[in-house]
Amino acid sequence: MSFVGIICTQKQEGTIKRIVNENLPNETVIILKQDNIQNFKNIVFDTIAIFSNLMEKFPQKEILINMIEKANYFVMNADEPIDTNLIQNVKGNAITYGFNTKSTITASSVKEDGILICIQRRIQNHFTEELEPQEILIPLSSYQINATIMMGIASILLIYGIKQVMIP
Repeated sequence: MSFVGIICTQKQEGTIKRIVNENLPNETVIILKQDNIQNFKNIVFDTIAIFSNLMEKFPQKEILINMIEKANYFVMNADEPIDTNLIQNVKGNAITYGFNTKSTITASSVKEDGILICIQRRIQNHFTEELEPQEILIPLSSYQINATIMMGIASILLIYGIKQVMIP
């Protein structure tokens, strides 16, 4: 069992946690917030994912920086401006996602019924397997999920070997 820490807005929280929990039932997903970060300072997270630039509002940035430095994977939205001081000492695998052309994970096509996610360069997953550049179709059925959020969720799931996303 691994710990997955997620920083996101309150509006994003329900969707992200629901989909990640459904697809990673053996991992513990923790939403990191300003008011609870102190409670998790001694936990070593396997993955820290930043969906929104709320890090700037954290009063105890040093705790968050320490968590990021210890994480094996650091996933961040490349379209969000993030203070480089907070992420300059990332020792794990950094995976960026977004519509930025230099992101590790981008969207080739976004339609109402699905998103075509594109892995731009090799990623080593949690099981030390290499994921080659490729495209993966994520069907959205009748759910309206923001494409950027879905790219972030897909980035986390790819780390744990999940290529077929189930959306509850």
